[in-house]
Amino acid sequence: MVDTVDKTRTILVVEDNVLMRKLFVRCLEEGGFAVVEASDATSVLSLMRETAPDLVVMDIVMPGLSGLELIKQIRADGDLAATTVLAVTNLATPADKRRLADAGFDGHVSKPIKPKEFQATVAGFLTAA
Repeated sequence: MVDTVDKTRTILVVEDNVLMRKLFVRCLEEGGFAVVEASDATSVLSLMRETAPDLVVMDIVMPGLSGLELIKQIRADGDLAATTVLAVTNLATPADKRRLADAGFDGHVSKPIKPKEFQATVAGFLTAA
């Protein structure tokens, strides 16, 4: 499925942990995606305006502004609200998943990720978008 993805799609990865961010970026680049990186939530709205990503992959637990707070800002912004946003999190209970959906995330990926599944999940959301 990943081989049929439009290779011009851009994904914004928001992850404060350097090793996790490198893993996400490597997986996505190997899947043929263009990747933009953010190490925290503070620059995400401006990066989204500058790069117009097709999808955002975002950690939930970050210092300062959390992913839950950031998704509210994205959904409240008329220019950015329609962007597909996936949460990447250790939170995996049914209540956690419901909370993520209620907050405005389009889906989630559980940590630790499995590279091929991660690529396939992202590709599936891009295809559906």
